[in-house]
Amino acid sequence: MNNKIILFPLIFIISINLLNSQNLDSIFNSIEENHQTSLKEIDKMFDFYSDDFNLWKNKVDLNKVNLIPENAVINDYELIISNREKVINEVVKYIGIPYIWGGSNPTGFDCSGLIQWTIKKTHDVLIPRTTKLQSQKWKKQLNYDLNQIEPGDLIYFNGIDNSISHVGIFLSKNSFIHAPNRKELVKKSIMSSYWLKRFAGFINLNLVVNPST
Repeated sequence: MNNKIILFPLIFIISINLLNSQNLDSIFNSIEENHQTSLKEIDKMFDFYSDDFNLWKNKVDLNKVNLIPENAVINDYELIISNREKVINEVVKYIGIPYIWGGSNPTGFDCSGLIQWTIKKTHDVLIPRTTKLQSQKWKKQLNYDLNQIEPGDLIYFNGIDNSISHVGIFLSKNSFIHAPNRKELVKKSIMSSYWLKRFAGFINLNLVVNPST
């Protein structure tokens, strides 16, 4: 009889603990579901606005934004290396840096800011700030034959409105480094079908770092 009296409250306590555990699991699952739902809603809003963003971003006058790419003091190279090696060695340093619209220093880059900073840092040449202005500057010198592209060349891509709106630095083996968008960090990408469809030409690095030639 005494054993039954002792056993009953133990069973009761265990049952209560199981119920509490199930309730906690339910609460945590609910929180996780709400979190995932919120993330999906945020993605929908991003997708909704991204097209408009791509359309107007090149219309923003970045010259009026407080940017100081001149702070990119040219490197003091101890060894004699080629122009292409200088650019490649520099740009790979920034893999993993956040994407920031209007960013033009190592705290954050947008695509053209990354290129502008790298060229200033390696060759003390300040090229135009935006992708659009860069492509306009070298419009007559753009090369469309990918068989001729070399490491260090600047490679351009069309956006959704079929105008040049993205730039990267070509590496080798059909890869390039760029600052893709605010969802991604500076990274290396492969020239997949996605990028090949948007390829809009490249400019030889020597024309960029030796503007008088």
